[in-house]
Amino acid sequence: MTSEYSELPDSLLRLDDVLIAGGDESMLLTELDGFLCAVAVSPNPVAKSDYWPFEWAADERGVLRPGYEDLEALVDARLSEIEQELAAGEYGPLYEVDDDTNEIVWQAWVSGFQQAMLLQFDAWDDLLRDTGGDARGEAAMGLATALMLSDPTNVPDDTAGDDDWSQYDNAMEAMPEVIAQVAVLLYRLHRQS
Repeated sequence: MTSEYSELPDSLLRLDDVLIAGGDESMLLTELDGFLCAVAVSPNPVAKSDYWPFEWAADERGVLRPGYEDLEALVDARLSEIEQELAAGEYGPLYEVDDDTNEIVWQAWVSGFQQAMLLQFDAWDDLLRDTGGDARGEAAMGLATALMLSDPTNVPDDTAGDDDWSQYDNAMEAMPEVIAQVAVLLYRLHRQS
């Protein structure tokens, strides 16, 4: 798998390098992007102190480890970019692309988003339980679908017919765009209303 980030601005390439240097404990760039997006669109504002510094980037005193000196500025810059994109209604999630299949790997982005949801579990839980026909219900349905489909064990069972598999495949293929639309919708609901 590759990150396909060669066309990104230098700041995001540097952020990717810092994250890679963090090893297995750090996030992938796509995970961090999902995490920061969830912070930006959360039902209630998330204080930076609720997530910073990241456990994997700091020592037991909460001081950034060597090699992470640029991390805070890079993370803040990406969060600001995400907020600007969302406000303009043109959010472009940073997804990885599988080298072999050329498929967008959106599931890692959702994993990061889900990690940030835990910062305000009750507020997100309330949103996900909304089944109304309004914009909030639409956002809840889109997000719930993304969370469900990101679980690799959540596939049609042995009794599924061709139509079931076709619906599943179509939903998986549409998910990268659905995620971007849901993010913009959540931002409008929680930050612009």
